[in-house]
Amino acid sequence: MSTAGKVLSVLVLLATIGWIVLAAGVAQLNRNGNAALARLHAELDNAEKGLLQAQVDLTKLKDDTSRFQENMDTQLAVLRAKTTSVEAAGSRLKGILADMQGQLSTVEATVASAQHSLEMRKQERDGETKQLADARAEVLRLRGVDAEMTDRLASLREEFRKTYEENLSTVSGSR
Repeated sequence: MSTAGKVLSVLVLLATIGWIVLAAGVAQLNRNGNAALARLHAELDNAEKGLLQAQVDLTKLKDDTSRFQENMDTQLAVLRAKTTSVEAAGSRLKGILADMQGQLSTVEATVASAQHSLEMRKQERDGETKQLADARAEVLRLRGVDAEMTDRLASLREEFRKTYEENLSTVSGSR
């Protein structure tokens, strides 16, 4: 064989070996690529399932949030109604308290006036009791004076009667 044929045969042989190595590399790349593709498909399926679950969870969370907000709105409305009711009751109580304080001040003024009147009546009673005691003492003194005067009057009458009888007997005897 000629040198060119030998070189050509060696080149063909080397090219064939190159093609075999390249075909093996491509096959290996295909296997690795298919495995990676299968793994990526599995991950994609898992990601899609995760996405669906996340969407379901998100929907559930939104529903729960909506229900929670509705409950909070209801509770807030109830609290506002109770607050309004308590404020109204507080206003009524303040009005009642103001009325009671007015009545209390009136009663206190009445009590003070009654106490003043009571003190005045006590003073008047004490004065009248003293006047009555003085009047009784005066009556007793006057009774004593009256008794003396009555005794003196009786003695003077007796003396007058004796003097009169003496004068009558003197006037009758001198005639």
